[in-house]
Amino acid sequence: MSLRTDASPMAGIALMVTAFALFTLLDASAKKLMPHLPAGVVVLGRYVFGVAAIIAIGWPVWKGAMWRTAHLRLQLLRGALMVAATLLNFLAVRYLQLAQTSAILFSAPLWVCALSPAILGEHVGWRRWAAVLAGFAGVMLVLRPGTAGFHPAMLLSLLAALTLAIYQILTRKVGGKDAAISSLLWSSASAMIFSIPLLGFGAAWPAAWHWPLLALAGLAGSAGHFLLTEAHRRAPASLLAPFAYSQLGWMILIGWAWFGDVPDGWTIAGAFIVAAAGLVVWHRERAASLAALEEGV
Repeated sequence: MSLRTDASPMAGIALMVTAFALFTLLDASAKKLMPHLPAGVVVLGRYVFGVAAIIAIGWPVWKGAMWRTAHLRLQLLRGALMVAATLLNFLAVRYLQLAQTSAILFSAPLWVCALSPAILGEHVGWRRWAAVLAGFAGVMLVLRPGTAGFHPAMLLSLLAALTLAIYQILTRKVGGKDAAISSLLWSSASAMIFSIPLLGFGAAWPAAWHWPLLALAGLAGSAGHFLLTEAHRRAPASLLAPFAYSQLGWMILIGWAWFGDVPDGWTIAGAFIVAAAGLVVWHRERAASLAALEEGV
C-alpha cells in the first residue's frame, strides 16, 4: 500500500525545502552534542530515535509491509554506509561550520557521476565530466589546502560525501523493487545495529539536556527523508532538484543563530560552484535518460 500521489508542485517544493531544513537541524543537533558525548553515542542515539520515528510515521499506512525487501544484503550494506557517512559527518561538524560541511557534502552527486561508470556501467559524456571537474574545483575553494582556512576535519567531510555517494548508488539498485519506506526503515534499522560497536571507542550515559537533542536528531533525520519522498510524489524531480541546495541557506541561518558562525566568501563561492555543477550533472543525466527512452519508443 502507498500514499496517494497528489500533483501539487508548490506543495512538493515546500516539502523539499522543509526536508532540507530538517536535515540542517539534524547536523546542528549533532554539532551541539559532539563536544559533550562520544561520537558513537550521538550516532546511535540518532538512529534509535530515527527508527522509532519511521515506525510511528509508517506503521499506520504500511504496517508489516514496511519490512519487505528483495535486497536484504544491499540494504544491510546501505545501513553500514549510512553509519559511516553519519559518523564522518558528525566528527566534521564538531570542528567546522555547518555551511562548510554542507558545501563539501554538495559534492556527493559529483561523486555519484564519477563512480557510475565503474559501479553501474553507465556512460558519462564529456559535459558531465566537465561539470564534475568544475564541481571539484569548487570543493577545493572550500577546502583551500595549505592555507589558514584549511582544517583537517574537512577531509572527513569529503570522505563523508564519497561514502554518501556510494550509498546513493546502492539506493538506485534497490529502488526498482523495494518501496521507499522499506529502504528507509531497513537502512536506518541496520545503521542502528551497526552503530552499537562504536560504543567500544567511548561510551557515556547522556545527561538530561542531551536527550531532547538526540531525539531532535533522530526525528529530524527520519522526517526529512519521509518529506523528501513525499515531495517527489507531488512534483517532478526536474522542478525539485534546485531546491535541494536550499540547505546552504538553512545551514548559514542555523549556523549563525545557534553557533554565531558566519561563512567566509570562499566557502559561499565554492558552495555555489559545487551546486551549479551538481545541477548541470543532473540536467545532463535527465537529458540522457529522455534520449534513451525516445530511442526505445
